[in-house]
Amino acid sequence: MKKLISLTLVLVVLLGSLTACNFTQNLSGAIAGEAEATPKVEQMMLALAEDRAADAKAFMHPQTADASDGAIAQMSAYLSGRKVSTMELTSINVNTSTGTAGTTRQERVNYQVTLQDGDVICLNVLYLSNNQGTGFASFQLVLGAV
Repeated sequence: MKKLISLTLVLVVLLGSLTACNFTQNLSGAIAGEAEATPKVEQMMLALAEDRAADAKAFMHPQTADASDGAIAQMSAYLSGRKVSTMELTSINVNTSTGTAGTTRQERVNYQVTLQDGDVICLNVLYLSNNQGTGFASFQLVLGAV
C-alpha cells in the first residue's frame, strides 16, 4: 500500500512539473492607463493622416510590417489629412502569457474616433509585444455601423 501511495505522489509531482511551464493572465475591461498601445495609436493615426507611410510602417510589428504597405496606403488615402479630434477607449483586453518561447503580451483595444470634420470611425487594434519585437499586429479602421 505504501508503494502505491508513493508511486501516485511521484506521478502527481512529475505531471505537475511538466505542465507548469505556461502561465496566462487575462485582464478584461482594464483601465485606459494600463494600455501600452494608446500613445502608439495616437502617433499612428497622426502618421496616417499626414501620409507618412514609412513612419506608420515603423509602428507595425515585425511579423506584419512587410504585408502592411497596401493597408497603410488605403488608410492614409481615407484620412487624407483629417486628424483625430477625439479618441475614446471603448474596450480593452490584455493577455499576457509566459512559456518556453518567452513572454507574449497582446492588447486588443477598440476606440471610437471623431475626426476633425466630424466623421466618426472605430479602430480595432491588436498591439503585440513578444521576443520578435513590439508593434501593431493589426490596425483596422472600421467604417459603418458597429
